[in-house]
Amino acid sequence: MPFRVALENRNVAVFNTGRHVLVDASGAGQGRYCMAAVCMEGGVVVQLHSKPCEAFSSVLAEQESIEWGCEIWPDALVWNDCIPAIEAVLALQPGLAGQLYWPTPRMRKPFHDMVHSLSVKARDVFTPRQWILEKPCNFIALAVTE
Repeated sequence: MPFRVALENRNVAVFNTGRHVLVDASGAGQGRYCMAAVCMEGGVVVQLHSKPCEAFSSVLAEQESIEWGCEIWPDALVWNDCIPAIEAVLALQPGLAGQLYWPTPRMRKPFHDMVHSLSVKARDVFTPRQWILEKPCNFIALAVTE
C-alpha cells in the first residue's frame, strides 16, 4: 500500500519535523462540500486554508482536497484520513506516492479533529479563504479564529 506510513513513523511526533499539509473535505449541505487545509512546519501550524469544493460527492471531494493540498505546498507531505476508501483511484496517480499519506488510527485523532474542525467552520464560506492565526501554534492546541 503506497500511502501507508512506515511503522517507525506511526505516531504524532512525525509532524514535528518537515512540512505537512493536512486536508479534509466535509459536507456543507445540499450536495455541497468544503475542504480545509492545515499547513504545518516543524510541528507548528503556520497557515489555515479553506475552499469550496467543485465536487458533488464525498469521494470526489476528498480526492479534490488531496490534489489541492499538493498544490498549496508542493514540497510538503499531504495527509488525508479517507485514503483507504479511495486508494484504488489514488494509486492510478503515481506522482502521489511518497507525498500522500494516510494517518494510522494512532495518529488520526489529533489529525482529524484539527482539520475537520476547520472544514466544518468553513462550510458557510463560499470563496477560498486563508484563515488568520493569532500566532503560530502547536498542532494539538489548534484554535481557529477569524
